Amino acid sequence: MPRLRTRYTLRAFAAVGMLVAMATAASPGLAGTAPTARSRAFDVRDLHRNDIGRPDADRLLTRAQASEDLEAVRRIIRSTSSYIWATTFPLDAAIAAMQRQLPARVSVNGLSTQINKLVRLFGDDHAQVVDWEKRIPQGFAPFRIGKLDTRYFLYTSAPAGLVNRDFPFVRAIDGVPVEDWMRAAGDIGQGPLSSVSARFGRAVRVMENIAYMRAELGVPNGPAIAVELVSEDGERAVTMRLAMLVKRPELPKPFHLGTASRMLDGNIGYLRVPAHTGEEATSFIDGLPAEMARFRDTRAFIIDARQSGGGKREVLNALFPYFMAPGTPPYVFNVAKVRIPDSTRDFDPLAVFDSPDKRLLYAPNPANPTDEAAAFRGFMTGFRPAWMPPSGKFTDWYFMTQRPDPARPHYARPVYLLIDWGLGSAGDIFTSAFKRWPGVTLVGTPTMGRSGQGEQTTLPNSGLRINISTMASFQKTGERYDTVGIQPDIAMEPIPSDWFGATDTVLDRVAAMAKGGAR
Repeated sequence: MPRLRTRYTLRAFAAVGMLVAMATAASPGLAGTAPTARSRAFDVRDLHRNDIGRPDADRLLTRAQASEDLEAVRRIIRSTSSYIWATTFPLDAAIAAMQRQLPARVSVNGLSTQINKLVRLFGDDHAQVVDWEKRIPQGFAPFRIGKLDTRYFLYTSAPAGLVNRDFPFVRAIDGVPVEDWMRAAGDIGQGPLSSVSARFGRAVRVMENIAYMRAELGVPNGPAIAVELVSEDGERAVTMRLAMLVKRPELPKPFHLGTASRMLDGNIGYLRVPAHTGEEATSFIDGLPAEMARFRDTRAFIIDARQSGGGKREVLNALFPYFMAPGTPPYVFNVAKVRIPDSTRDFDPLAVFDSPDKRLLYAPNPANPTDEAAAFRGFMTGFRPAWMPPSGKFTDWYFMTQRPDPARPHYARPVYLLIDWGLGSAGDIFTSAFKRWPGVTLVGTPTMGRSGQGEQTTLPNSGLRINISTMASFQKTGERYDTVGIQPDIAMEPIPSDWFGATDTVLDRVAAMAKGGAR
């Protein structure tokens, strides 16, 4: 395995006050595992518990009020959800069971947790209770979790380094195997049907709130967190007790990638895509013409989209035409169908996408540009969706294209796009457009896999807002985005020191490939 590179020491970790006590024990290989805590068997489909909510800033409903809200959830999903039709999930039976098991007085914060887990069970990667993380028990880990191959490790961002460089990998937290924690956190944070990348990315985030995860797994809560750490060779182990934090710390994104673009050694251009929404995305788009002019004569080009999240498609629309030769016909890369709401008689398919960044054209519309309509017809001759949304419940097809732009000069040299699990939604759309495009190589780890046109609805009694996808979105391969994601052409994992910004071995390796002309 790659050598762990860090100068961070256990002494520095103790200096910031997070180390409570440490006990060491010899461990002959895997035989020295600490005793397992008395945790209950976690099953995300077990939705009866109303006691896992933030105790403060809560209020109570009657059983009848909560049951009415659950009936509203059922009705919203049945009448507007796109992805409920892609699974065999027994929605009616699940909600009926939740209603039967409601206590006489129902916690709104607890109900938020129950509904949030419910809507994650049918493969909708945008489904959630809005702001659900504000309604769960609060108590945070003083460490972050990363992964190298099959092993997890603990690190911190400030100061930056491993929790224990001599024992970098984590075996158990509070006596429970770390794999069990991450599996449960992935089920809660994204859903059991979601892609491996989506589940991992959300699990990393959810595991920051250790008090909530303890409640879900039935692990007693307390001020200290016991972590069993293992040496790189797996022969030795140490148990540390770390103080739980009362407030969620302000943390940078993993890998500390920044926002700056620059020239690399060997005349290699490096374009950093920091985000797909907000001020960072706007700044990127505004500065793109100057950056592309600066990189016009480079030997090769690296686009770094790692950890850039989702949002809007404006970044894609601004950047992609630079990689289309003049005269290239419109390129269809995303098609979708929209769920027709059961309760809307005057539904207008031409008014669904009012955001100009999406520019999804409705196939039956005679006003579509002639060349784009022809491109769609040609695309559909070879397109087979992995799942066909049922007729009568969904519209006809929408499609999105990219096309050359004379104002964006064509870049014809090799392009490497760096991707990872921190890309989702608009980030998935961005990645899928570049996938298999001539001259472009995707490098890194798979993206999350999310595309759904979420719509929010407020429940009548609790005031909780739920977000449910209304669009069934497909890649040009016929695969969905949700539950799948986009795979790299060349798989490349970061090493532990990359996670806290001490190194960037992925960029180093890709820059070497670009200089050597490797594909």
